Amino acid sequence: MQCPPEIADIVCEILRNGLLRIRALGWDRNPGRCAIEADHLHNLPALIASFDLQRLEYYWDAERVSFIKQSRPEDVAVFEPSWKALANHITPPKSKALAS
Repeated sequence: MQCPPEIADIVCEILRNGLLRIRALGWDRNPGRCAIEADHLHNLPALIASFDLQRLEYYWDAERVSFIKQSRPEDVAVFEPSWKALANHITPPKSKALAS
């Protein structure tokens, strides 16, 4: 399935910001942080190439959360506007009360 353009635009902005951060961190000789940043981004090109809502939700629930846990607030600040926009395209979790 083709990635919806509005989601592709957001994901591309996340990739752009992340790659700029990796470049700057590389110049600063910070390979550990480069690895954390790259781990956050590495599955996003596949999401654009072959969109799947479950893949998007995995990014949102696992990869993004893992990145946040390994980061300081100033590390995540650049991504927050994109994440806010992306949140509008994420299926909210079903209430446990509704699941019973």
